[in-house]
Amino acid sequence: MADFFDKVFAALFVAYLFVLIIIIILLPTVIAFFLNRWLIKKGVKYIGLILLIAAPICTIYLIYTAINPTDKFYYDEFKEVTLREIPESAKIIRKSASYPDFHGDYCSASIIKLSKNDYRILLSELNNDSIIIKNAELIGNSQLNKILGEIRTEQIVYSFTRIIPEEGDHHLFIGFLDDNETIIVTICYT
Repeated sequence: MADFFDKVFAALFVAYLFVLIIIIILLPTVIAFFLNRWLIKKGVKYIGLILLIAAPICTIYLIYTAINPTDKFYYDEFKEVTLREIPESAKIIRKSASYPDFHGDYCSASIIKLSKNDYRILLSELNNDSIIIKNAELIGNSQLNKILGEIRTEQIVYSFTRIIPEEGDHHLFIGFLDDNETIIVTICYT
């Protein structure tokens, strides 16, 4: 009997979470709807209509970018690992990021192509940086596995990591591939 109540409770809890998520997603549109009605009563109809159209579009965009981060997110990850701005020639080839869990833990990985000159300059700067640890071990994660594709870890000829002393569970890695153009950046907060 207790097993039955556990299943019922679990089903009700999942239904509750589903309804809560739908309400949160629809909330901006509902607010825009009532604001539109109020503005129409005041004699202003186009501003309310614009808000009514913009609210769901903005909500969808925010949800999409939360699930599929923009390139800027990965450029910021590069800066987090290297403490440098990303070179102008940088182009993200592949990328993947997990959604943060309740504790804020997530992993991200990206493959970035640089010009040969920017690759060489970045490699030289990291080699001479006392904060960055050379010959780092690559800590695998599901996001890295998603983006590697045909790339083998043996193709990483130079690797670096940055340790944050007060954050022992932060794994920041950058690897340089043997083609003298491509780098792999991965971050895991666990």
